Amino acid sequence: MKSRISPDEPFPEDLGRLKDQDVEVLNSKVHREVDHEFATEGEIHPETAARKDEVRDELDDRDAGPGLTLVPPHDGEQVDDDDGDDDAEQGDDVEADRAGGER
Repeated sequence: MKSRISPDEPFPEDLGRLKDQDVEVLNSKVHREVDHEFATEGEIHPETAARKDEVRDELDDRDAGPGLTLVPPHDGEQVDDDDGDDDAEQGDDVEADRAGGER
């Protein structure tokens, strides 16, 4: 395994298509290359700097993400649906629907 990615090695064109773990590994390799270039050359190659920025932006986007979850809210938990309805009343509606009753 190689722990760095030099400027002349292939780099993914679309980081958005990579799994989180692959982007994190790529981030580590780019940072190790930054350290290596700075230690040996005294400066960072422009391609490496651009890659570092690209990976950082991708990770920032993923961290900000849509905030979606696959876990439904617990009974009585507030639901933020931004539709202006009172969330507590919506929870009652959900309970009535689950019980097969009317609202």
